[in-house]
Amino acid sequence: MPVSNSKMTDAIDLALSEIGYPDKEGLWKHVQGLGRQHQRKFSTYKFVPRGGLSSPYVKYVTDVDLIFNNPSHGRVSLEDFDVLHGLAIQVCREAGNIMSAKVCLGEEDVFDGEVNDLSIVRQYVSQGADVVVITGRYTLQSGWCVPIDFTLQHGESKISKDMRVARIRENVAEGNYAKAVQRVRAILPKGAKGQFADSWNEVGGALRFLVKQLDLVRFMPLREQAAYMYYLCLPAETSRGIWAESADLEMQQRALHLLLLGSV
Repeated sequence: MPVSNSKMTDAIDLALSEIGYPDKEGLWKHVQGLGRQHQRKFSTYKFVPRGGLSSPYVKYVTDVDLIFNNPSHGRVSLEDFDVLHGLAIQVCREAGNIMSAKVCLGEEDVFDGEVNDLSIVRQYVSQGADVVVITGRYTLQSGWCVPIDFTLQHGESKISKDMRVARIRENVAEGNYAKAVQRVRAILPKGAKGQFADSWNEVGGALRFLVKQLDLVRFMPLREQAAYMYYLCLPAETSRGIWAESADLEMQQRALHLLLLGSV
Protein backbone atom coordinates (compact mmCIF):
# COMPACT_ATOMS: atom_id res chain seq x y z
CA MET A 1 0.00 0.00 0.00
CA PRO A 2 1.21 3.57 -0.65
CA VAL A 3 2.30 5.72 2.26
CA SER A 4 -0.52 7.91 3.54
CA ASN A 5 -0.06 11.62 2.86
CA SER A 6 -1.64 14.01 5.35
CA LYS A 7 -2.34 16.61 2.65
CA MET A 8 -4.07 14.00 0.52
CA THR A 9 -6.10 12.86 3.52
CA ASP A 10 -7.08 16.44 4.32
CA ALA A 11 -8.17 16.99 0.71
CA ILE A 12 -10.19 13.78 0.79
CA ASP A 13 -11.88 14.77 4.05
CA LEU A 14 -12.71 18.17 2.55
CA ALA A 15 -14.18 16.49 -0.53
CA LEU A 16 -16.29 14.20 1.65
CA SER A 17 -17.77 17.26 3.35
CA GLU A 18 -18.57 18.97 0.02
CA ILE A 19 -19.90 16.14 -2.15
CA GLY A 20 -23.60 16.32 -3.00
CA TYR A 21 -24.31 12.64 -2.46
CA PRO A 22 -26.97 10.77 -4.46
CA ASP A 23 -30.35 10.52 -2.76
CA LYS A 24 -30.47 6.97 -1.41
CA GLU A 25 -34.20 6.84 -0.71
CA GLY A 26 -35.11 8.33 -4.08
CA LEU A 27 -32.79 5.95 -5.90
CA TRP A 28 -34.19 2.97 -3.99
CA LYS A 29 -37.73 3.83 -5.11
CA HIS A 30 -36.49 4.17 -8.69
CA VAL A 31 -34.66 0.84 -8.57
CA GLN A 32 -37.73 -0.97 -7.25
CA GLY A 33 -39.64 0.41 -10.21
CA LEU A 34 -36.95 -0.83 -12.58
CA GLY A 35 -37.04 -4.26 -11.00
CA ARG A 36 -40.80 -4.62 -11.26
CA GLN A 37 -40.74 -3.30 -14.83
CA HIS A 38 -38.11 -5.71 -16.08
CA GLN A 39 -39.00 -8.87 -14.19
CA ARG A 40 -41.55 -9.61 -16.92
CA LYS A 41 -38.60 -10.37 -19.20
CA PHE A 42 -38.04 -13.56 -17.18
CA SER A 43 -40.79 -16.16 -17.09
CA THR A 44 -39.57 -17.96 -13.96
CA TYR A 45 -37.77 -15.21 -12.02
CA LYS A 46 -39.13 -12.44 -9.85
CA PHE A 47 -37.48 -9.24 -8.72
CA VAL A 48 -36.52 -9.31 -5.04
CA PRO A 49 -35.87 -5.97 -3.30
CA ARG A 50 -32.52 -6.57 -1.63
CA GLY A 51 -29.07 -5.04 -1.52
CA GLY A 52 -27.40 -2.06 0.08
CA LEU A 53 -30.07 0.41 -1.05
CA SER A 54 -32.70 -1.53 0.89
CA SER A 55 -30.63 -1.79 4.06
CA PRO A 56 -31.29 0.57 6.98
CA TYR A 57 -27.70 -0.08 8.05
CA VAL A 58 -26.15 1.49 4.93
CA LYS A 59 -26.22 5.29 4.83
CA TYR A 60 -24.54 6.03 1.50
CA VAL A 61 -25.19 4.79 -2.03
CA THR A 62 -22.37 2.58 -3.25
CA ASP A 63 -24.07 0.41 -5.85
CA VAL A 64 -27.43 -0.77 -7.16
CA ASP A 65 -28.82 -4.32 -7.17
CA LEU A 66 -31.40 -5.71 -9.58
CA ILE A 67 -31.84 -9.26 -8.28
CA PHE A 68 -34.14 -11.69 -10.06
CA ASN A 69 -34.72 -14.88 -8.11
CA ASN A 70 -36.16 -18.28 -8.96
CA PRO A 71 -36.81 -19.93 -5.57
CA SER A 72 -36.35 -23.47 -6.88
CA HIS A 73 -32.96 -25.13 -7.08
CA GLY A 74 -31.63 -25.31 -10.60
CA ARG A 75 -29.28 -23.77 -13.14
CA VAL A 76 -29.38 -20.51 -15.03
CA SER A 77 -30.20 -21.26 -18.67
CA LEU A 78 -28.31 -19.70 -21.55
CA GLU A 79 -31.57 -18.20 -22.76
CA ASP A 80 -32.11 -16.39 -19.46
CA PHE A 81 -28.45 -15.33 -19.39
CA ASP A 82 -28.86 -13.79 -22.84
CA VAL A 83 -31.93 -11.89 -21.63
CA LEU A 84 -29.98 -10.65 -18.60
CA HIS A 85 -27.16 -9.54 -20.88
CA GLY A 86 -29.61 -7.66 -23.07
CA LEU A 87 -31.19 -6.03 -20.03
CA ALA A 88 -27.78 -4.88 -18.78
CA ILE A 89 -27.03 -3.26 -22.14
CA GLN A 90 -30.48 -1.65 -22.24
CA VAL A 91 -30.28 -0.15 -18.75
CA CYS A 92 -26.61 0.85 -19.02
CA ARG A 93 -27.29 2.26 -22.51
CA GLU A 94 -24.47 0.47 -24.33
CA ALA A 95 -22.36 -2.68 -24.20
CA GLY A 96 -19.25 -0.62 -23.45
CA ASN A 97 -20.67 0.20 -20.02
CA ILE A 98 -20.51 -3.44 -18.90
CA MET A 99 -17.57 -3.71 -16.50
CA SER A 100 -17.43 -7.15 -14.90
CA ALA A 101 -19.25 -10.39 -14.25
CA LYS A 102 -19.47 -13.20 -11.74
CA VAL A 103 -20.61 -16.80 -12.10
CA CYS A 104 -21.26 -19.04 -9.08
CA LEU A 105 -22.19 -22.64 -8.50
CA GLY A 106 -23.05 -23.54 -4.94
CA GLU A 107 -20.70 -21.54 -2.73
CA GLU A 108 -17.93 -21.48 -5.34
CA ASP A 109 -17.11 -18.54 -7.60
CA VAL A 110 -16.27 -20.17 -10.93
CA PHE A 111 -15.64 -16.80 -12.61
CA ASP A 112 -15.21 -13.34 -11.11
CA GLY A 113 -13.52 -10.59 -13.06
CA GLU A 114 -13.57 -7.63 -15.40
CA VAL A 115 -14.82 -8.33 -18.92
CA ASN A 116 -14.97 -6.64 -22.30
CA ASP A 117 -16.70 -9.58 -23.95
CA LEU A 118 -19.36 -11.63 -22.17
CA SER A 119 -18.86 -14.63 -24.44
CA ILE A 120 -16.40 -16.12 -21.95
CA VAL A 121 -18.97 -15.60 -19.17
CA ARG A 122 -21.56 -17.35 -21.31
CA GLN A 123 -19.24 -20.34 -21.60
CA TYR A 124 -19.02 -20.61 -17.82
CA VAL A 125 -22.80 -20.36 -17.54
CA SER A 126 -23.16 -23.19 -20.07
CA GLN A 127 -21.10 -25.41 -17.75
CA GLY A 128 -23.50 -24.84 -14.86
CA ALA A 129 -24.31 -21.86 -12.67
CA ASP A 130 -26.97 -21.05 -10.10
CA VAL A 131 -26.00 -17.38 -9.74
CA VAL A 132 -24.90 -15.01 -12.50
CA VAL A 133 -24.08 -11.34 -11.98
CA ILE A 134 -23.35 -8.76 -14.66
CA THR A 135 -22.07 -5.40 -13.41
CA GLY A 136 -22.37 -2.22 -15.42
CA ARG A 137 -22.25 1.55 -15.13
CA TYR A 138 -25.65 3.18 -14.63
CA THR A 139 -26.10 6.92 -15.12
CA LEU A 140 -28.67 8.68 -12.94
CA GLN A 141 -30.66 11.73 -14.03
CA SER A 142 -28.59 13.78 -11.60
CA GLY A 143 -25.44 12.94 -13.57
CA TRP A 144 -24.06 10.57 -10.96
CA CYS A 145 -22.96 7.14 -12.13
CA VAL A 146 -23.24 4.05 -9.93
CA PRO A 147 -22.26 0.41 -10.38
CA ILE A 148 -25.33 -1.74 -10.99
CA ASP A 149 -25.46 -5.51 -10.51
CA PHE A 150 -27.89 -7.51 -12.64
CA THR A 151 -28.35 -10.86 -10.92
CA LEU A 152 -30.09 -14.10 -11.83
CA GLN A 153 -30.28 -16.44 -8.86
CA HIS A 154 -31.65 -19.94 -8.40
CA GLY A 155 -32.62 -20.94 -4.87
CA GLU A 156 -32.08 -18.89 -1.74
CA SER A 157 -28.78 -17.14 -1.19
CA LYS A 158 -27.88 -18.72 2.12
CA ILE A 159 -24.23 -18.80 3.10
CA SER A 160 -23.32 -20.79 6.19
CA LYS A 161 -21.91 -18.91 9.17
CA ASP A 162 -18.71 -20.92 8.91
CA MET A 163 -18.30 -19.78 5.30
CA ARG A 164 -19.01 -16.17 6.28
CA VAL A 165 -16.37 -16.32 9.02
CA ALA A 166 -13.90 -17.93 6.61
CA ARG A 167 -14.44 -15.11 4.12
CA ILE A 168 -13.94 -12.50 6.84
CA ARG A 169 -10.63 -14.12 7.71
CA GLU A 170 -9.64 -14.11 4.04
CA ASN A 171 -10.48 -10.40 3.77
CA VAL A 172 -8.41 -9.60 6.85
CA ALA A 173 -5.48 -11.64 5.54
CA GLU A 174 -5.69 -9.73 2.24
CA GLY A 175 -5.83 -6.37 4.01
CA ASN A 176 -9.35 -5.75 2.70
CA TYR A 177 -10.62 -4.57 6.07
CA ALA A 178 -13.51 -2.57 4.59
CA LYS A 179 -14.99 -5.73 3.08
CA ALA A 180 -14.45 -7.50 6.38
CA VAL A 181 -16.45 -4.73 8.09
CA GLN A 182 -19.38 -5.39 5.75
CA ARG A 183 -19.28 -9.10 6.45
CA VAL A 184 -18.90 -8.68 10.20
CA ARG A 185 -21.95 -6.40 10.22
CA ALA A 186 -23.99 -9.07 8.42
CA ILE A 187 -23.44 -11.71 11.12
CA LEU A 188 -23.95 -9.51 14.18
CA PRO A 189 -27.18 -9.70 16.21
CA LYS A 190 -29.64 -6.90 15.51
CA GLY A 191 -28.75 -4.57 18.39
CA ALA A 192 -25.01 -4.85 17.91
CA LYS A 193 -25.45 -4.63 14.14
CA GLY A 194 -27.08 -1.20 14.38
CA GLN A 195 -24.37 0.19 16.64
CA PHE A 196 -21.59 -1.26 14.49
CA ALA A 197 -23.22 0.08 11.31
CA ASP A 198 -23.60 3.55 12.81
CA SER A 199 -19.92 3.57 13.72
CA TRP A 200 -18.89 2.55 10.20
CA ASN A 201 -21.27 5.02 8.55
CA GLU A 202 -19.69 7.78 10.63
CA VAL A 203 -16.04 6.99 9.95
CA GLY A 204 -16.08 5.07 6.68
CA GLY A 205 -19.43 5.20 4.91
CA ALA A 206 -18.81 8.33 2.85
CA LEU A 207 -15.23 7.27 2.23
CA ARG A 208 -16.39 3.93 0.85
CA PHE A 209 -18.72 5.82 -1.48
CA LEU A 210 -15.74 7.83 -2.74
CA VAL A 211 -13.56 4.74 -3.18
CA LYS A 212 -16.27 3.00 -5.20
CA GLN A 213 -16.74 6.12 -7.31
CA LEU A 214 -13.03 6.48 -8.05
CA ASP A 215 -12.91 2.85 -9.13
CA LEU A 216 -15.92 3.42 -11.38
CA VAL A 217 -14.25 6.41 -13.04
CA ARG A 218 -11.47 4.24 -14.47
CA PHE A 219 -14.03 2.48 -16.67
CA MET A 220 -15.07 5.77 -18.26
CA PRO A 221 -13.57 7.09 -21.50
CA LEU A 222 -10.74 9.51 -20.78
CA ARG A 223 -12.75 12.44 -22.12
CA GLU A 224 -15.38 11.79 -19.43
CA GLN A 225 -13.09 11.20 -16.49
CA ALA A 226 -11.91 14.77 -15.90
CA ALA A 227 -15.44 16.15 -16.12
CA TYR A 228 -16.79 13.52 -13.74
CA MET A 229 -14.17 14.28 -11.09
CA TYR A 230 -16.11 17.52 -10.56
CA TYR A 231 -18.80 15.48 -8.79
CA LEU A 232 -16.18 14.10 -6.41
CA CYS A 233 -14.87 17.55 -5.39
CA LEU A 234 -11.24 16.48 -5.84
CA PRO A 235 -8.58 18.70 -7.48
CA ALA A 236 -8.14 17.63 -11.10
CA GLU A 237 -4.38 18.22 -11.15
CA THR A 238 -3.87 14.99 -9.20
CA SER A 239 -4.59 11.81 -11.15
CA ARG A 240 -7.56 9.59 -10.45
CA GLY A 241 -5.22 6.70 -9.68
CA ILE A 242 -3.42 8.58 -6.93
CA TRP A 243 -6.70 9.72 -5.39
CA ALA A 244 -7.99 6.15 -5.55
CA GLU A 245 -4.91 4.73 -3.82
CA SER A 246 -4.99 7.37 -1.09
CA ALA A 247 -8.72 7.05 -0.47
CA ASP A 248 -8.55 3.26 -0.35
CA LEU A 249 -5.62 3.35 2.07
CA GLU A 250 -7.50 5.72 4.37
CA MET A 251 -10.65 3.60 4.17
CA GLN A 252 -8.77 0.40 5.01
CA GLN A 253 -7.06 2.08 7.97
CA ARG A 254 -10.39 3.30 9.35
CA ALA A 255 -11.96 -0.11 8.82
CA LEU A 256 -9.09 -1.84 10.62
CA HIS A 257 -9.41 0.59 13.51
CA LEU A 258 -13.11 -0.20 13.80
CA LEU A 259 -12.47 -3.95 13.71
CA LEU A 260 -9.83 -3.64 16.41
CA LEU A 261 -12.17 -1.59 18.59
CA GLY A 262 -14.84 -4.24 18.16
CA SER A 263 -12.47 -6.99 19.25
CA VAL A 264 -11.53 -5.29 22.52
